[in-house]
Amino acid sequence: MIADGKAFVRLAQLRGRIAALARGGRYDVTIDLLGELVRADLALGLPADGLLRARQAAELAEARGESAAGPLVVLAATLLSAEAIEEALDACATAIERATATERPRIEAMARLVGGAAQRRAGRLAEARVLLDAARGAAARLGEAAIAGLALAELGWIDLAEGRPAAAATCFEFAAEFLRRAKHVAAPEADTLAVASWAAAGDVEIATERGPRAADAARAAHRLDLVAFLDGVLADLALRQAPEAAQQACALAAESAQALGASPLARELAAQARLRQVRTTGDAVDRARHLEAGIELALALEGSRAGARLGSFLITLVEDAERGAHAPARTELERLAGAITSLGDTELADMARAVLAELG
Repeated sequence: MIADGKAFVRLAQLRGRIAALARGGRYDVTIDLLGELVRADLALGLPADGLLRARQAAELAEARGESAAGPLVVLAATLLSAEAIEEALDACATAIERATATERPRIEAMARLVGGAAQRRAGRLAEARVLLDAARGAAARLGEAAIAGLALAELGWIDLAEGRPAAAATCFEFAAEFLRRAKHVAAPEADTLAVASWAAAGDVEIATERGPRAADAARAAHRLDLVAFLDGVLADLALRQAPEAAQQACALAAESAQALGASPLARELAAQARLRQVRTTGDAVDRARHLEAGIELALALEGSRAGARLGSFLITLVEDAERGAHAPARTELERLAGAITSLGDTELADMARAVLAELG
């Protein structure tokens, strides 16, 4: 859901319908609409409201003597979105305990998916893998393609965390297939993550072959943010392994970022793109133009993001100097160090000064 005026009107309408139905004793419909309201709240960045509605749905089902297992899984997912990891795990366990014999297989699959995601976010990767493997297998047997796809995507994130990008790419590709089968909106994201993982694994052939197809799917889904991210991934890959194609790839990434308009994500991708373009040329004027634009865009980001972006780029330029590929001028490094210092982060400023001192 897009966070615009229409979305908030829809939210108000949902709340009004829920109140009217509850007053009229239509609790069966009320519970379903509360679940829809939870999803709307989360999509609009209102996790506290979503958590309240999820609790209401579970309590209402329990008060009516109905199975609260489904609402409890929704509550667990909402708690996870609110970063209440342990509470989410407790809600998953309770959902399984309270499930009826008829609904238990599906409730177990969903609860293990949410529980595995919670364990992954807590850094307990072995525990997460066990739960997610169980969720994937159960969902496949039940024909629940969306649950299987989401479990595979979570397994892909675990593979990335464990430094196995090729394995992650395979998980994301299978996830995308399941999600497409379920007509789930996350399918283009899984495609995008698969390409990014192949690039991280250094497989230029697969990443460049599948990148355009993933971009086409993202464009068809009106996800220009994914298109811009993919173009950036392929540009970084070209800089690392196909320098002859880097200038064109980086220019395309810059165009894609500009097409996003004005948003925090657009600014970050645009900053990355302009800084990336510095590395594609040895012409001092072009390098200075891209560097100034990149620094200006980066400084408009939130402080920690600006520091991360500029600090990592300073290190990247130093690495370029060591490799001799379009080595940066001293003035470029000093300009970057000055921008980093202006952020007021003492640790980052010390790092920038140390880098300059080491270079002499």
